[in-house]
Amino acid sequence: MARTLLEHLSQGAELIDRAVLHTAAAAVAAGVALEEVAQWSRLPAEELSQILAAGRGED
Repeated sequence: MARTLLEHLSQGAELIDRAVLHTAAAAVAAGVALEEVAQWSRLPAEELSQILAAGRGED
């Protein structure tokens, strides 16, 4: 039971992480400053920039 709970929590956390990154990418694409997006996403601007750049390469 505990293992199942932890697996579900892990899956939920992964979905939240993806949602934050998708929202951040959309915000940056819409013209919101990277630094502002980094602040509310709680990611360093440089790291966020790298993540978003890597995501563009996957399309």
